[in-house]
Amino acid sequence: MSGPPITAGNDRAAAIRLWCLKAPRPTSLRVYGKDGREHDVEIRPGTSWSDAAVSIAALEPDRLEAQGPEGKFLRAVALGDLLRKEEQQAAQQAATFSAMQTTDPETQRMIVFAELLERAYAKAYESSQSTVAVAFTQLQEFSANLAAQATASTQSANELSVAIRNLLVQQAQEAVESASTPEESPMEKLAANFLSGQQLAQTEAAKTNGVAPKNGKPNGNGKHP
Repeated sequence: MSGPPITAGNDRAAAIRLWCLKAPRPTSLRVYGKDGREHDVEIRPGTSWSDAAVSIAALEPDRLEAQGPEGKFLRAVALGDLLRKEEQQAAQQAATFSAMQTTDPETQRMIVFAELLERAYAKAYESSQSTVAVAFTQLQEFSANLAAQATASTQSANELSVAIRNLLVQQAQEAVESASTPEESPMEKLAANFLSGQQLAQTEAAKTNGVAPKNGKPNGNGKHP
């Protein structure tokens, strides 16, 4: 080892570039600036990550959000946290480099073991954060689907309720109209038919005998009795 590794340190562009190069790599970034404005930066095929990082750093970001195809959320980070993490890693690597200069093999083995353990922990933490972010996104999509289904069910129930109410109102109106028209009983119909038949018979008899009917109408000769 000829010297300490080159790290991002306080260089915003370098820190942003290293963060973007982590898997899965984004196809676009949402940049939340310190001034409250938001910017969408598309990473086109063939674009240099160094140039993209410089452009993003020029926007003075406060928070970055990595997005995949079709705007799928991948991960997010506050730039302050990212810079502090890079500074810690730089300090750890510098201390490791200094310690590795010792001639004690046991100390070197312990340093290498500690560094490998720290890297494994960092990768596990990043993997868990990515898994949580994906699970949260899927949960949001699932909740949105449930909300859409609930809205559709509510609309169908409302339409069914309106249809039932209209049917009940129609039936009630028909019942009121039927009740307002009195229906003759069989005895009333029989009496009316009997009286009509009797009157018809008297009229025919009066015509035959040349006698005016009792209702005062003229007879067949056009004269009153």
